[in-house]
Amino acid sequence: MSRNRIRSLMPHGSALRAALLAFSLAVLPSTAVCAASSGNSGQELPLQQLIDEAPPGGTLKLAEGTYRGPAVVAKPLRIEGAGGAQIVNESDQPAVELRADRTALAGLAIRDTGAKTTAAVLLSGADSTLEDLRIETVSSGIHLRDASRNKISRTTVSWAGPDVKMTDKGNGIDLYASHDNVIAGNTVTGMHDAIYIENSNGIRVEQNEVNESRYGVHFMYVNDSSIRGNIGARNITGAMVMAVKSVEVAGNTFVKQSENVNSQGLLLFDASDSVFTDNRLEGNRVGIYVEQAHKNVLERNRVTVNYVGLQLKESENNRFQANDFQGNVIPAEATDSQNNDVKGNYWDSFQGIDLDEDGFSDMPYAINPFFQKMTKTTPPFQLFFQSPGMAFLEGMLTSSKQAWTTDRAPAMKPYAADAYRLPDAFETTGTLIISLLLLGSAVTTIFVTGVRRK
Repeated sequence: MSRNRIRSLMPHGSALRAALLAFSLAVLPSTAVCAASSGNSGQELPLQQLIDEAPPGGTLKLAEGTYRGPAVVAKPLRIEGAGGAQIVNESDQPAVELRADRTALAGLAIRDTGAKTTAAVLLSGADSTLEDLRIETVSSGIHLRDASRNKISRTTVSWAGPDVKMTDKGNGIDLYASHDNVIAGNTVTGMHDAIYIENSNGIRVEQNEVNESRYGVHFMYVNDSSIRGNIGARNITGAMVMAVKSVEVAGNTFVKQSENVNSQGLLLFDASDSVFTDNRLEGNRVGIYVEQAHKNVLERNRVTVNYVGLQLKESENNRFQANDFQGNVIPAEATDSQNNDVKGNYWDSFQGIDLDEDGFSDMPYAINPFFQKMTKTTPPFQLFFQSPGMAFLEGMLTSSKQAWTTDRAPAMKPYAADAYRLPDAFETTGTLIISLLLLGSAVTTIFVTGVRRK
């Protein structure tokens, strides 16, 4: 065949490029980018129309401006917002509902002011992401329903409605029957439960900040999951883990859960085969509350300056080891709890004796259940806490002492390098003198004022 004949069989450059383009559109996944702008007129664009016009698998970029919800995403699509891009929604439907797999919302402000039983963002697909969102809502922030392998990160959720009872608010981030999801680096403030997980397994809740809600993190019927490195303050309860199995709660900080009679830093109810380690519980009404819990490990937790350090009720076969209990008004209370392995914890109110100098007391520390039983049957007796009469009665109670929860070898020193320190004698004396001076000044002022008025 001649050389000219061979050339005639080869496509020209333009024809080759056209063939390659057709092949890529037919075979390769779409990566198209559509840019949308709300213009400078201040007119709101309907978000649904922009979503419908975007190609599946592409990216819809929303320029600065306001976009009107509600909207439904029923195809793989990433929606990104530039600085100042906001979705507003006044309907009883979600501002954005993601029904398809492999969807994403990123970099958007969402203001959802329509009362509803669902959330501002509803996700029912898989392998999707919600990131860098700023959600203000009068319902709930984010719902995941039958949605697996998704990630929610760097998102803020806050209450935008009037000052109402906590029970009238929705949850910040709420998962139901949704497995293997990651919730990381989010901030939730002023909701019913900040992060609520139910009937879901394989969940990772990490590095979130949860404030001023009922429960900061709430697990119900959750297995094989973790709560790590979160911070919570001024909730009723920092973390509530109920009816769980094989859960890890580690490295969290829950402080100042103290304004409610049922406030706790960490609450375990019907929890089993789980691990609670390296948590900091400070300034709460109860540091750690454990009820009907079995076969759990609680180690290296720092429980300081709470009204009650540890409350233990109807719980068996748990291990408490190497925890620091310091500065608590009541170090511990335990009733109806048998066969718990309690050893090597530090109790600053207990003066032990270490004859063999191994760092652990040769004398055990038994937790007297008298006050807890007395106030359970007659709550007004709490007024007599640490009164001489109550202390005398506690000392008289020695029956069934072998059944008391007992640390059989308390640590002689706290484990934490920056251990909590009670004010020394000089500081206490100085504070007392200043208080007396202020009191004297106030009395003098009242007296002089009263004399002058006469």
